[in-house]
Amino acid sequence: MIITPVDDKNNLYLIEDVFPDDLLNKINQEDFMSYEWQFQEGQFDWPRRQLIVKPWNILVEVDNHLNKFRQYIADSLNVHFPEYDCWSAFWLDLPTFTCPTHLDGDLPIAMQVYLLEKAGSEHGTVFYNSDDSIRYTFPYKVNTGYIMLNGPGQFHGVPTTLNDGELRMSSYTYFGSYEHK
Repeated sequence: MIITPVDDKNNLYLIEDVFPDDLLNKINQEDFMSYEWQFQEGQFDWPRRQLIVKPWNILVEVDNHLNKFRQYIADSLNVHFPEYDCWSAFWLDLPTFTCPTHLDGDLPIAMQVYLLEKAGSEHGTVFYNSDDSIRYTFPYKVNTGYIMLNGPGQFHGVPTTLNDGELRMSSYTYFGSYEHK
C-alpha cells in the first residue's frame, strides 16, 4: 500500500496498491448486481447501491484486509486513531450516476478505493479548491483511490456521468476519529 499526499496541505492523499492481486481477482469474479443492497442515507434518488455485507461474501474479506492496514494508514497520515472505529461501505454506482460537488459534513476521515474494471478513468472523484478550480482529480483506476482528512473546504464530487454498461464500484472506509501526532 502506497500513500502519497497530493499537495502540501497534508489532508488529501493518493492511495495505491491497496489490495493483493488474488483478492482483486476474486472481486472481479463476483456478480455484485445479485447482491442484496440498500440506499445510502441522503442518496435515495441516486443510481447507487450500498451493498449489504454478509459473513459469506467477498466484502468481508475486503473489509478485513483494509482493517489490517489501519495502523499503517494512521502512521502515513501522521495521526493517531484513539479507538477502533473503522468500517467500510461498498458502493455500486450504476449508469447515469454522477455526484454533485459537496462536503461530507462531520465525517473525520474517509478512504475510497476503486474496485472494478467496468468504468473509464474519467469517472474518478475530483476535489476542488474554494474558488472552484480543480485541486486534484483521482482517476477511476482499480486498486487506487484517496484518503481525505475532512474539514472546511474539502469540496469534491464526480462530474462525469456513467454510461450504459458502466459500473463504478468502490469501498468507502470510515474512520471514526483521529488526533494529530
